[in-house]
Amino acid sequence: LNQNGRSQASLAAQELAHIPIDVVASSHLQRAHETADIIMGDRKVERIVLQEFGEMRFGQFEGTAIWGPESNPETKARYTHARDRMKHDVYMAWPGGGESIAQVQERAKRGLDQILATYQNEKHLAIVAHGRTNQVLMASLLYNDVLRFHEIAQGNTCINVLDQDEKGCWSCRLLNHIEHCKAEDSV
Repeated sequence: LNQNGRSQASLAAQELAHIPIDVVASSHLQRAHETADIIMGDRKVERIVLQEFGEMRFGQFEGTAIWGPESNPETKARYTHARDRMKHDVYMAWPGGGESIAQVQERAKRGLDQILATYQNEKHLAIVAHGRTNQVLMASLLYNDVLRFHEIAQGNTCINVLDQDEKGCWSCRLLNHIEHCKAEDSV
């Protein structure tokens, strides 16, 4: 994380300070791992790291500037074409060894199921993952339709609150909450 990312994570931690958390899980990737550690703070809770919550692998586009001044129009066009096709085909993977939406869904749900099975008596789980992974997992849980992932906005250090009822059905109480970051912008 850069200084801005650490600041956003600290603001998210402050926003979550009044909420009980029993388990903090994160992706193995550095940004999410560090964010989870900041959010956890001094809480005496379980801390786990799972690769299942890692960001979608974007294949040949991994680490490539798609938007902004460093982007290449040809690369942007190839990316946009692949992205648009993936919105209609859960099994299409990013070219060059990337993942499909179905693969992300399968591994993220596997990670969630692992946490739910391991920590059956815990009520409040915090999962720190990545934008696309969050979108796919929530579309699967809330809509039972991963192709709707693009309908779910996910800002940096956003807070989502999902509840699972006794029948295993998920509902959303809060989605893409980023007020803590907006407060910093207005200072």
